[in-house]
Amino acid sequence: MLVFVPLTAPELAGWADSGRHRPSAGYAVTPSLRSTFGFDPADDEDAEHTVLHIAGLASLLRGGRRLVAVVEASGTPVAGAEFGEVSVGVLGFDAVTALFADESPASAEALAALVGGRTLDVAWDDPAVAEFLAANELLWHGPTEWKSLVV
Repeated sequence: MLVFVPLTAPELAGWADSGRHRPSAGYAVTPSLRSTFGFDPADDEDAEHTVLHIAGLASLLRGGRRLVAVVEASGTPVAGAEFGEVSVGVLGFDAVTALFADESPASAEALAALVGGRTLDVAWDDPAVAEFLAANELLWHGPTEWKSLVV
């Protein structure tokens, strides 16, 4: 399964340097997420895009910017978790297939101002946050580009 791991810059640097990371959170397309958002099995691409936004928002709430690693890993869905939370063990950096980050510090700051210390579920339900997420996609980076994301 693809697991979207919200990160802070120091976590990404530590993961890349050590080769191992045990995430505090991970998000994936789970049955609960499908049910919550009404995704059918044919909607995998849209479901993964939604999970990317969820993980990005979760990382912003933790570290002040959207920074997400995508890994191919086994994950155990957290019972009843509507946002697709999964538990994963220690992940190797070699499992990272992509990194996503805000285009600029200004976009991260603008979104941080919108969420203002709220929880993930409250921030997600705010129409202004939804509008911002739709208008400000995260940029894709290859795993080897991690250094440019931790400065």
